[in-house]
This record gives sequence, structure tokens and C-alpha cells, in this order.
Amino acid sequence: MFRKTLPILGLAAAVLLGSVGKATAQRRLRPEHTYGFRCAYDSVQQAEFARNPGLQQDYQDFLRRVRQMSPADQARIQAQPDVTVPVVVHIIHTGGVNNISDLQVADALRIINRDFNKENADTATIDPRFRPIAARPGFRFRLAQKDPNGNCTTGITRTYSAQTAVGDNNVKNVIRWDVNRYLNIWVVDNANGAGGYALLPCNGGSLYDGIVIRNTQFAGIGRSCGTNFCARSLTHELGHYFGLPHTWGGTNTPGEPGNCGLDDGIADTPNTVGALQNCNLNEATCGPVANTENYMDYANCAKMFTLGQVAVMRASLTQSCRSTLVSATNLLATGTTDNYPLVPCAPVAAFQPSTTTVCQGSSVTFTEYSYNGNLTGATYQWSFPGGTPATSTARTVQVTYNTPGLYDVALTVSNAAGPGTTTRQQLIRVIGPSSAVSAPLRESFEDLNWASNATDPIRSWRNETTSSGAEKWLRFTGAATEGTASLRLRNPNIPNGTTSTLYSPPINLTTNPGADYQVVFDRAYARRSATSGEVLQVSTSSDCGATWSVQGYYTAAQLASNASGQFVSGAFVPTAADWVTSTVDVPAAQQGAQTLLLRFEATSNAGNYLYLDNIRVRRASVNSARDMARHGISVAPNPLTAETAVQFSLDQAATAQVQVLDLLGRTVLSTPARSYAAGQQRIALGAEGKRLSPGLYVVQLTLGPQRYTSRVLVP
Repeated sequence: MFRKTLPILGLAAAVLLGSVGKATAQRRLRPEHTYGFRCAYDSVQQAEFARNPGLQQDYQDFLRRVRQMSPADQARIQAQPDVTVPVVVHIIHTGGVNNISDLQVADALRIINRDFNKENADTATIDPRFRPIAARPGFRFRLAQKDPNGNCTTGITRTYSAQTAVGDNNVKNVIRWDVNRYLNIWVVDNANGAGGYALLPCNGGSLYDGIVIRNTQFAGIGRSCGTNFCARSLTHELGHYFGLPHTWGGTNTPGEPGNCGLDDGIADTPNTVGALQNCNLNEATCGPVANTENYMDYANCAKMFTLGQVAVMRASLTQSCRSTLVSATNLLATGTTDNYPLVPCAPVAAFQPSTTTVCQGSSVTFTEYSYNGNLTGATYQWSFPGGTPATSTARTVQVTYNTPGLYDVALTVSNAAGPGTTTRQQLIRVIGPSSAVSAPLRESFEDLNWASNATDPIRSWRNETTSSGAEKWLRFTGAATEGTASLRLRNPNIPNGTTSTLYSPPINLTTNPGADYQVVFDRAYARRSATSGEVLQVSTSSDCGATWSVQGYYTAAQLASNASGQFVSGAFVPTAADWVTSTVDVPAAQQGAQTLLLRFEATSNAGNYLYLDNIRVRRASVNSARDMARHGISVAPNPLTAETAVQFSLDQAATAQVQVLDLLGRTVLSTPARSYAAGQQRIALGAEGKRLSPGLYVVQLTLGPQRYTSRVLVP
């Protein structure tokens, strides 16, 4: 009944590569990103194989070695003593219900320990046709009691991060313990559009090994949906973690007839199309009756592993990336040996501000999210240098900052086991007119300390990333348009999807009332292939970063500036011909801002290096006497009367528009932009202008790409 239809070597290739045609197309569609309950194992694994082709052959060889084991070797593996796996659960949350309870974590551990020791009550109801091969892996999962530094831990961490809503590989950069010593489980709101995913043994390296799983498919209580499918989702992902593919083969598309041409490379799991959260015990589309109740299928009645699957999982422990994990030395180091004494832990102090950048005189709310011990009766001691109040013992505190600067925040949480202190340096950035750089601004990154102004830190450029530990913008002296230095973002070294953000110091635009400012910058970039997907977005803010206005958005195709236009596989270093100058406007509502901020956000996605240089905030208007005279530009009569008009002369047809702004940069009068013929032209202001309040106004004439300013007095 369990005879396979594919030769051994062809079988392994089918598992990893999938069949041609329909099944391959289905995998490209990644339906697990549409149907969130599904496992995204195959899509993330195929991406890892694409990045590291040697891993694919390694896995093929691994499966082949297990299949070719002699009966005696298989019996020996099955008879090996039980093993203990140290676990750390990282709860990634945003302060609400996604900050799940310790009880839900404990329930998840209860379920996987039951499933991996064949102690689940529903073992008694396994289909009699498969009961003889239902096997016990003999794995014990224990929460670590020592962290990587040897400190007391509950084996549960809690980190506030918006990455919980995405849950792709970048979430692993938020917090990670040594993946060779701990099974890392990240519990999130969204697992890259799926219910969960894991990589095969030794395929994730030191960055990506571990399991990401939705909090609604984790355990059977709390935020979990509570069904058999949700409760056993972690069991399923652990199967992948220890080397198992889906029972139907190397796709995430169960239920497709084409899956009969695939296989999982394990001799005692019959070929199957895969279940779709149903429980048809007589499913036989591929010929033999399917092992529908297998944990590695998508049935809602999963309850068993087979002898062949246990052999693969046991064999995975002999690989380098798993052998350390379950070694006696590591169990002692992680506090997971038998009878390891359970001791109370001091807290890990953790907190989150409502914002990290505010205007002078504004307030920030700090909320405490500490963990790692019994916090009943715990005490809290805050320190807010530069803030009012300067200290507090409450769990949630609102603090007002009245003086521009960068300020640390510290929190100490104490319980019966001791104190835990966290200090986040230069966390709060307070912006005011006195801290702003006066426009015009020019930054060409010639100063080594461009990101750390020793005289006034608030005037430094900020350099941030969404992936903890990832490379950021770096100063580079091998290419520039101004001086000898520029900034470079080495996208190939950065996890895909990471956003690297560059913030300017605050810029004061009031030093030249009525001026029309724009942002100009030089950039260079090359794509590595047609799939390069970098994006650069340029935004401005006049309320200290509370809100942002997007002024420029450039896709990889739009960013590509290399003169050859060809893909560049090696490190791209621009020549003078490879640079492009871009210009974006400062919105009218932000003209005259006392604290304008610029934000450059670059999202990495398999492309080549991106460069920025010579960032300028300058007046867009052209007011030289020669240019004004060449176009015959005047505003007359002035002061304003009913006959006042903007007069100008055109050499050829052009689009023209007039705007009148008050001295705060607000538009108070605007004429429609329209085309004017060559020759002498005039745009009347008098009728509408007479409605303005008395005072001095800026008159802005736009002719094609150029702007000219003058002034008019309203009596």
C-alpha cells in the first residue's frame, strides 16, 4: 500500500523542485499569502535555496542518506534516548492582545511535548490502517532557564515592534538568541501572510533558523483559535524545523491533482494531493489511501508522525546545526537539564514611548512592558532627564519636554528576586526653532561626524534601520558629486524588506520669509537583475515628525541611473555619468516652517548599491535682475490696485501660474495654470487681490520649471 511511484533519486528532486508546469506555477503564486492559515514553509525554503543553491543539494543528500539506511541503522535511530530541546519564545507585540500570556505559551509547550511523545489522547483514534507505523519522536521541549549571557530567564521574551504585523524574516532581527543553542519561536500577528513557517535544518544559518507562527495558531487557549488545526500548527512547523516536508511534496498547494506527481521523500507516507482543513480518511486521489491524519498534512484531524518521518527528524539531530542544540553541555548552559532547579528571576525592564521625536513643549507617554518574572507587587522607578516630571514610580507616565535636545530614559523594575534596569540612550529627540539649522542647507557628507554632531547632537543626521543589527547608510569616499564623500547603502548586505531611513536635522525656513524652498539631491543606483525591487521615498514634515508628506517616490526602474542601463552583478560604484539630480518641492503648507525635517527611506530588495550626495534645501525661485529683465517680469501697479497684474514676456509658448503667499508661506490666492502664447502676457491680480487683508505678500510666478518671486503691498 505504501509503495512509491518515483525512483529514489528522482523522488528527492521532485520534493525540492516540484513538478514542472502546473505545480511550479502554483508555488510561484504563493497561495499561503492569500490563505493566512497555511504554512509558508515551501515559499521561504525555495527562496533560501535560490539564494544558496548548495543548500538544496545538501538536503537532497540528507534525505537520500536517511532513505538508504539499513534496517539495523534505522532501528538504532529509533531506539536512541529521548532528547531535550531548549526553547525560547519571543512574543512580538504592540501592547494589546497580541502580548499573549505566559499561560498560552505554557499550553503550546504542553501540546508539542504531548505530540512529540505520542501522549496525545487522540492517538487511540488513529486510523487502524496507519496505527502500526504511528511513531514517537521522543523530543522534550523545555523553556530555557538561562539566557545566552547565563542570566536567569523564564524562556519567554516580549518585544514591542511593528514587525509583528509583517512577520517575515526581518522579525528575526528584532530579537534573536543563538540559534545553535536555542530553538527560537517568534509569535506574531502575521507570519508573512501565512499561519507559520520554518526552514529546514541548517538552511537558515545564524540569521533565519527557527519558527515564526501566528499567535492565533499557537497553543489551544488564549488568542489561539482553539481548533485542532490551530493547536497543532506548531507541531507541524517543528516537523519542518527537524527536516520534514509536507506529505504531498514540495509545495504549499494541497488539494491539487498535480501533487500526485510529487512526493515527500519518505517511504511510509503515501503519495497524496494533501488535505484542505478537512478529514477524509479515505482520500485516494493518487492511488494509495492517504495518511490524512499526519501532522505534516493540512487536515483538521492531525495526530501522528510515521516511523519514516521520525527517522528523518532523529537523523537531523546529527547535523552540525542541531547537534549542539541537544548536547548535554548545551542543556546545562541553557538550564534545561533534568531536575534543573526552578528559581525566580529578576525582571527585564521594558517600555515603549508613544513617539521618539516631539516639538519643544510637547508630551510623550511612556508605557511599561516588563517581563521575565513575577511582577505582582513589583516596584517601578523611572528617570526622565530633561523632562517634567523628572522621575516617577507609576507604570505609565506622561512627560513634557520643554527644551530642545536628545534625552535618555531609564526604568528600573524590582521584584523579590531583584532589580532589572533598562536605559535607552538618546531616545527622545526634542526639536525647537533654536535647535534648527537655518536654510539654505547643503549636506555633502564630507564631515566624518555627519551623524554625530558633538557641538549640538540635535543637528546630527539620524541613521536608522527596521532590521536590528542590519547595515545602515555608510559614508563612502570612492564616489561623490560634491567633494569626495557620499552616503552608500549596500543593499546586497541587507535583508530584503529592510527600510533604511535617513533623517535630516531640523531646518528653519523662516530666515527668508516668503521664499519658495525645494529639496534637491544627487543619487546613483544600479539594478542587479530584473527582480531588483529597491524603493526610495522622500518625505517632509513641519510638525517634528508627527506627520509626513511624501514628495518623491522612486521604484528600482526609476532609480536606476547607471549610464549603461545594464544590470550590474558586482559592486556598483558610480562614475560622474551615473549620477542623477532629483528635485522635490516643499509643500506650500510647510513653506516658512521653523523645524522642517527631511526623510529618505530606502527599502532593500535584491538590488545593487544606492548612493546619496549633495542634499540641498534651497530656494526654488530665480530672482536675478538679468532673468527677471529677460522675461520682463513685473508686478504693477504696486501697492495693489484694481488694475494690478503680473506682467511677463515669453520667447515661446509656456505654462504659467501665479500664486500669492503670506509671509508664513500660506497660499492666499492662486490662478489656474494654463498655457500662454509667445509674446507679452499679463495675469490680473487686482480684483481678487483687493480682498486680501492689508500687508506685504509674496507673488510667485511659475513659468514652466522656473519660479520667480516678487512682492506686493496691499494697502
